[in-house]
Amino acid sequence: MQELRRRGWWLAFGAAGGIAGWAVPWKLAAAEGSANTNALLLLGFAALFNGLYNRLRPGARRKLTRFDWGLAAALAALTLAGNLASARAIRELSPALLTVAQRGEVIWVALLAWPVIGERPDRSFWLGAAVAIAGLVILQTPFDAADARALGFAWAGLAVMAFGGMAVLTRRFIQGFDPARVNALRLWLSVALWFACYGVPPTLYEVTPAQAGFTALAAFCGPFAGRLALMSSARYLEARFTTLATLLAPPLTLLLGLLVLSETPSARELLGGAVMLVGIAIPVWGSERSRVGR
Repeated sequence: MQELRRRGWWLAFGAAGGIAGWAVPWKLAAAEGSANTNALLLLGFAALFNGLYNRLRPGARRKLTRFDWGLAAALAALTLAGNLASARAIRELSPALLTVAQRGEVIWVALLAWPVIGERPDRSFWLGAAVAIAGLVILQTPFDAADARALGFAWAGLAVMAFGGMAVLTRRFIQGFDPARVNALRLWLSVALWFACYGVPPTLYEVTPAQAGFTALAAFCGPFAGRLALMSSARYLEARFTTLATLLAPPLTLLLGLLVLSETPSARELLGGAVMLVGIAIPVWGSERSRVGR
C-alpha cells in the first residue's frame, strides 16, 4: 500500500512538472493568435499525442464502454470551459501569475471532494495548504497586480472551478476506467464541442507556424502528459493530495525560466519557493506517518 501511495505522489509531482512546462509556451502562443483558436489547437494537439500514446502502448485496444463515453463527455465539457477560460486569463496575466492563480484549485478540490467523495481534509492538509499558499503570496503576490488584471484573475477563477471539477470527478470514478483511453476520448470530444460552439472561424486559416509550435508544446506538457499523470495519480491518492502536489508548479516555472529564458529568480522568489516546499511536505509527511502507525 505504501508503495502505491508513493507512486501516486510521484505521478502528482510529474503533473506539476507538466503544468510548469505548459505555462511558458501557452503565454507565447497568446501573442500569436486568438484565445479561442489557441484553445482548439491545444486540445487538438493533445488529442493527437494521447491517441499516438494509446496506439503504441500494449493493452489499449479494448472497446470503449457506455460509462467511458459518459465520463469522457462530462470531462470534455469541463476541459473546454477550463481551457477557454485559461486562454483568456493568460492574455492578462504572466505565466507565473496565472500558475499561482490557478493553484486556488487546492482549496476548491478539498471543499468539493468532501461532500462528493467523502474525503474529509485533516489538520495536516489545512496546515500544509496554508503554509504553501503563504509561499505563493511571497513568490508572486496577486495583491501587487494592477486593476487591469482583475479580469484575468476572474477568468483564472473559472478555470480553477472547471479543472477542480475534473479532479474530483476523476477521483470519484478512477477505479472503473483506463485514464489514458478516457483522456484521449475527452480531448477529442472537447475538440468536437469547440467546433459545435464556434463553427469554422476565419482565424483558423490564419494560424502561424509559431502559434502551432507553441500550442503543440503546451499541449504535450499540459493536457496530455500533465493531465494524464494527474488522472493516474488519483488511483492511489485522495483528490486533495493530488491537487496539493501541483503547488510545485510555480517554483518549477521559475526554474524553467532560469534554464530556458535565463531569468534569474529573485531572493523573494527563492524564499517563496522554499516556503511552498515546506507546506507541501507537511501533509505528505503527516499522511505517510498516520498510515504507518495504523
